[in-house]
Amino acid sequence: MATQPEHVTEHVMKAYQELVAEIDQDVKRIREEYGRVPCPTDCFQCCRNTSTIPIGEVEARDLKIALDALPQQVREHIRQKAQRTIKILEAKGYTPENMVKDSGMEAIEAVKGKPFGECPMLIGGVCSVYEHRPVICRVWGYPIDNGKELACCKKTFIGQHKNYKPVKYADYWQRCKKLSEALGAVQKTPNCYLVIQLLGA
Repeated sequence: MATQPEHVTEHVMKAYQELVAEIDQDVKRIREEYGRVPCPTDCFQCCRNTSTIPIGEVEARDLKIALDALPQQVREHIRQKAQRTIKILEAKGYTPENMVKDSGMEAIEAVKGKPFGECPMLIGGVCSVYEHRPVICRVWGYPIDNGKELACCKKTFIGQHKNYKPVKYADYWQRCKKLSEALGAVQKTPNCYLVIQLLGA
């Protein structure tokens, strides 16, 4: 993690919490218009293919809070999952650098649908860091404006996603990126590698 003066870090993290609150309100708006939570209660398909997704520095700082609060046994389980994924990806020629370039999409094809393709922090179908999950995890399942198109999970808002004002994901991500840069970090880190860094030795 990049090192910045404590007052800078505190200011940035406060701004990130305000951003998260804004995102949660945006998602709540669509959920209330829709009349229910769009994702099936037993569905965590999106979490099954996110081991390579790049995560920004400011999100990482928030994730660390959740990881540090977990029991040691759970932390070790998460570490082992991440290490297993890294070993498989590296055997196929992937590196953190080439995964970040295409948001981990090409690399995920190498592990898609496999246990080592899922987010290391997913345990028994439950997100172990839910309250501190990254921005994309907060908005996926809802119609989102990603800056290029109107995107939505194929299992939700079927045939209806254009009927709702989308979540401003492109805007949220740019603001998140600027907060990470304020912390001295311009490079995102693939999920599985980030987990190892955050858990430490």
